[in-house]
Amino acid sequence: MNGHLATRSLTIVGLLLLSFFTVPANAQDAGGEDTSCCSDTSFDLFLLDESSNGKLSPFENELSDEQEATVTAGLQQGEVEVGSWEIIWGTEGDYPAETWTFTIPYLVEGAVGVTINATLDIRIGGSFYSGNSGLNGVEPFLNAEGNMEITVQVSSGTINDGDKLEVSLFVNSLLFSNPTQDAGLTFKWGSEDSIGKVTGKMPLVDIKIKEASVTSGLVYFPIILNSGFGGEMWALSSGSFTLQGTPLTLSPIATPLESGVEVTFVWEMPEDTDSGTYSTDFILSPQSGLEISASKNHNINVDEDNGGGGSYYPSSEPLRDSGSEISVEIDMKFEGDIIVKNIEISFDSAMSQWMRWGMDNIGNSSLDSNSWWKNLNSYSDSVATSHRNNGKVDNDELLALTSHIAGSSSDMRSFMQNGLSLDIESIIGINPIDLAPTTYEIDMGGTRSFAAEKITIRIETSYSVIDNERQLLIENFIRNPSNNYWDEVNIDLEIKTSMLAGLGPVSGENIDFEHRRWIFLESININQDNIEVDENFRIEFLPSGNMAFSPLISAMLCVFALCIAIALGLFLTRNRSSAPSLISVLSLGGLSLVIYVLGMPMQIVLAIVASSVLLVFPISLVSPKLNRDRSKRKKLPTIECPACGTSNPVESEVRPLRIECTECEVMLRIEE
Repeated sequence: MNGHLATRSLTIVGLLLLSFFTVPANAQDAGGEDTSCCSDTSFDLFLLDESSNGKLSPFENELSDEQEATVTAGLQQGEVEVGSWEIIWGTEGDYPAETWTFTIPYLVEGAVGVTINATLDIRIGGSFYSGNSGLNGVEPFLNAEGNMEITVQVSSGTINDGDKLEVSLFVNSLLFSNPTQDAGLTFKWGSEDSIGKVTGKMPLVDIKIKEASVTSGLVYFPIILNSGFGGEMWALSSGSFTLQGTPLTLSPIATPLESGVEVTFVWEMPEDTDSGTYSTDFILSPQSGLEISASKNHNINVDEDNGGGGSYYPSSEPLRDSGSEISVEIDMKFEGDIIVKNIEISFDSAMSQWMRWGMDNIGNSSLDSNSWWKNLNSYSDSVATSHRNNGKVDNDELLALTSHIAGSSSDMRSFMQNGLSLDIESIIGINPIDLAPTTYEIDMGGTRSFAAEKITIRIETSYSVIDNERQLLIENFIRNPSNNYWDEVNIDLEIKTSMLAGLGPVSGENIDFEHRRWIFLESININQDNIEVDENFRIEFLPSGNMAFSPLISAMLCVFALCIAIALGLFLTRNRSSAPSLISVLSLGGLSLVIYVLGMPMQIVLAIVASSVLLVFPISLVSPKLNRDRSKRKKLPTIECPACGTSNPVESEVRPLRIECTECEVMLRIEE
């Protein structure tokens, strides 16, 4: 019995030790600083793009457009390739023996169902693995729609930087049940509604939390993400960083590395912060259900020299693809033949960091060859040597960028398109070459230091307008939504006219606007937030140059025409009831007022007013006549019959006069 108890005790102790030393694949011990994923954790590689040029990606955020491929009932023998998807792997490491699962949505068309024989090939570097759709030799029967799965046994191995990982799907045979002539099997992938994927275990990313550094009241926590995906590992993933359990809210700084990306989180220390050990936790989630975490304790020393507002600049150019919010405010004045515009383009986060760093590195010879800031090397002599890389944007650096974009329309377009990834023509409304003299101002916000605070670019300009040519107010201006520079767009636009200039017909596509017309002005207002960066929207107007369509003149014409309609109605119904014509004129006048204020085309407003004048004629002709005889009879004197008491009208003034009672036919005589 004692031996049995000893055995049970050893078993319990063994289990406790095993649970103590076992750490979840997506977690990191609080005392550590490095985490690797995902050689022992399954994750998905999503199928993207067309089957002829397919791509694999671990990032769920890349799911966008649905793709499909159809295999018809005409397949008799041999194999048909449905699609091939690949990725060049950039992380070296070992992968374990594992059963990989391939999942792809399908739709059976023109048949009750189909029996399928399909093959999946997986190539990892120089290793090749294959699996069949059948389970234990039984081919699956697919009906209606659902997901087809194929499992492949993958042996353990090593993948090197630059190796290709390729997945190919082949259909060997199809046997449809009760097929029609158009029977077919369609496979779908690439969108959030149709997720095709292959699930397995591979080395994906290494996370290293470096030691924190303290500079002038700010604490920087650098984290290195080593992977073959560069900045995409951070830009296309969701992530969070907590200090003592509290998330840091300041925008992190992402800078490229040869082996990946360095993401630096910033903590602004409160004045009463004490020195000590602070725990930090970092979570990276490239896709739903996959959270890669790392933790580290930092010894932070706070002294008197650490107070004040300091600055920090990374050694390399910050990435712009972490997603920033952009707001465009446009105030316009239309004066008939000219448009005056005041434009404000504001942004923060990663794009603000990139711009601040770039201005402080004007003339830096170590800039990467494809860096946009190399365009400003000609201004290096205008920037004092002491101002370069000094941790803030100085006046001469700000002046250098302002002078560059104001120097020529091509330089301004280059900055907007290649630097900020904005189509400036879609914001301004015309080709910048056609602008009148234009002024530019760059407002750095509350600080000149390296930060994620808002930067505002102000543009004041004007240009001529040609009558009867459509004038663009604004359209989608994100030049390349796929580069992830921007993740949110806000628009606030207003255009006003003078009392003698009309906007004409206004057309909008995929954007809400408010068009109003008053007696002394006409206006269009757009106020929309959280617009998707890939949303295709557009709004434009068509000025005619006809003063009759201006707010004041058109209102005067409407009032004048309605007055004529009322006067005609009263004149034509002298002997008839005037109520029908007046009601029709007032109703059409009220309708014209409503559509006038709501900004409907002036042609419609004037047509309704004109119809009120024309309708007076037929309405007056069918109006009932007034009974003049009855009216006249009511005014005649009467005499009461003494026999029956009936009141009889006296229609003649002749005296004496004999009349017969209309009731009893008694002859009545009137002497006077």
